[in-house]
Formats: sequence, structure tokens, C-alpha cells
Amino acid sequence: MSLYTKLEPLKLYALRQNSLVDCELKTYETELLHAQKKLKELLAAAFVQTADAAGLLRHERLVGLGDRPEIDLETRRELVLYRRSVAPFDFNLNGLVNSILAVGMQAELIEDCAGEKLTVISRRLLDRFLDLDSVKQSLFTMLPAHLEIIFDVGHMAWDMLDAKDCAWDDLDGLGRTWEEFDLGAAE
Repeated sequence: MSLYTKLEPLKLYALRQNSLVDCELKTYETELLHAQKKLKELLAAAFVQTADAAGLLRHERLVGLGDRPEIDLETRRELVLYRRSVAPFDFNLNGLVNSILAVGMQAELIEDCAGEKLTVISRRLLDRFLDLDSVKQSLFTMLPAHLEIIFDVGHMAWDMLDAKDCAWDDLDGLGRTWEEFDLGAAE
């Protein structure tokens, strides 16, 4: 039942269109719609999966990532979710894979328990603005200190580029960094 139908029998207010009460009710409606919109935005920003760029920036700062608007939103979301998925007692192979994802590298791990070695085979960097050295530094703070850590990021030689049967201009036109070629992007 509308407010008008409840108030009209009282005959205390002029409820016709553009009356003071009508204007006041329209003001309330406008403000309530504005509050509803803000609540929807707040709810969307509360979750990494639905946050807009500004809301996602808050999540990134919470997990120690900086402002990187040049990266697409899905990659930024992925990095935040990986960072938030790392738990203090994830000192197993799956937990270490999550730790590596959390710093921005997709990798495969090979354990050598007898030799006390862990080989990290890099597949790709999730953030194209990360450099391999900064990722390695971050990983050294997360990976077990008692194991020797071996990084395998592939290799690129001139013979391999020559075997691609394409001109240098073709490779240069791809717009990739040497690091991206080294991680297998030239294939």
C-alpha cells in the first residue's frame, strides 16, 4: 500500500502533484535511490571478482601489490586471488605452487628430496611488467630456505631464433621483450 493511500484519508496534507509533501517524497526517493546505488557499488567492491578498477586497487594494496592500471583487470584479479590464497602452513608442493603464483609466475616444481633441491620451471609471468629478478627475490622470501632453489627459465639462442624461419622484423613486430622470448613466447 502506498504512502499516498495511507495519508489521503487523514486530509491533513495536500497530496496533489507538486505539493510540498509530493516534493519531499520525491527528494526521499532520490536520496534512497542514490544510497541504494552506493550500496551496490560497495558490495561489488567488497569482492575481488566483482570489484571495478578502484575497488581492485584497494585489494591490491591490501596484499602488497602496487598500482598498475596498465595491466588488464582479469590479470590483476588473478594476482590478488593468488596472493590471498597463500596460507601460513602451505609448505607442501601445492602450497609452493600457489606461493609462486602469488608473486606473479606460473611455474612447475620438481622436488629432489634426496638432493635437497627444488627446481622451479618458469612457464610465464602473469604480469608482463614484472621482471624475472624481482620475482626471484620475492620467491626467495617464500620458498624453503633449507633447499637449494634452481630456476629454469628456458634458454634462447640465436640458432633457435634463426630456425624459426622468419625475419628479424617479424620477431620485432611481435612487441615482446627478451624475457618473454626466453620464457617460450617465441614458439
